[in-house]
Amino acid sequence: MSNEDLYALRQRIESVDEGMLRLLEERVKLAKEIGKVKGGDCIYDPVRETEVIERLCRLAEGLDPRFVSLLFREVISFCRSVQRPTRVACMGPEGSFSHEAVISFLGRFVDVVFVENPAEVFDYVSKDKAGIGVVPVENTTEGTVYSTLDAFAAAEPGISVMGEGQIPIRLVLASMEEDMANIEEVYSHPQPFGQCRNWLYKNLPGARQIPTSSTSFAANLARTTKKSAAICGRLAAELSGLKILEEGIEDQPYNATRFWLIGRAVARPSERSKTSILFNVAHKPGTLFQALEPLYRAGLNLTLIQSRPLPGNPFEYFFFVDFEGDMESQNVKEALNIMKSRVERLRILGSYPQIKRV
Repeated sequence: MSNEDLYALRQRIESVDEGMLRLLEERVKLAKEIGKVKGGDCIYDPVRETEVIERLCRLAEGLDPRFVSLLFREVISFCRSVQRPTRVACMGPEGSFSHEAVISFLGRFVDVVFVENPAEVFDYVSKDKAGIGVVPVENTTEGTVYSTLDAFAAAEPGISVMGEGQIPIRLVLASMEEDMANIEEVYSHPQPFGQCRNWLYKNLPGARQIPTSSTSFAANLARTTKKSAAICGRLAAELSGLKILEEGIEDQPYNATRFWLIGRAVARPSERSKTSILFNVAHKPGTLFQALEPLYRAGLNLTLIQSRPLPGNPFEYFFFVDFEGDMESQNVKEALNIMKSRVERLRILGSYPQIKRV
């Protein structure tokens, strides 16, 4: 190819880039107009955002759907930010898997505030210090996150689930060192140590394992300590400026965490909605069966049932249940109405879409 041909192609690329830029500017203008129409309503609409991205992935020809999803997640995130800044509360510190979930579901154009635990996330949303909260609900290897369920049980009735999504928990060995043979100490939270036990035994049998409060803190320690490494997520490693020596070091091939996005807004009905409820029953034989029977009769598929101690009532419990279906559907409405007459307390935590990770 001659220099003239290369120059001509680059000129065409620049023309296409400029055209894309003008179209993005037009999209931002339209987003601002939509923001004016919405007024004070919640600007985050997970159902609409999912529909937009899935439609574009179907229309794309010759493009990797992951690229299309990632690109338009960020476009939507920026357009949302020009309508009104979105503040999101999640468990920190920066670089945590909860932080990764925020970016995966909402994009990077959000104002993130980091807190210590799920109860504080609910507190920030309840006090309108954050419009959206992101909390872990369930992990494929560690099970249910009880602190999140307990915080929801104590939260004010105006808080509901707006959406849910999963992210894979991919662990990396990150360090300032160039060679894994130089590693003498490894920092991490106790859970990742357990999840990488076999890998560590095989690859770093002589390295001291030093527990830390979080994987993000472990990454910061590895940045300032010679001959050390951290087991953490890719985001934590990147934010700390560490080199990734190995990735995918977890022993189990599939490890994922399910997160809820919580807020005051109610998600629009969707064909793929899930519904979460909380209830408790009288401490008598058969009451739990009677409470759940309407869901069975309605043909609703339960995806989670979890009991938690009922505060102030020793050895009594309240129950969390997730099932497939929207609370606006007729069969769900009828089942929940029957259920109300059979339980002591029933609270609908929300009907919400499942957000695909990009």
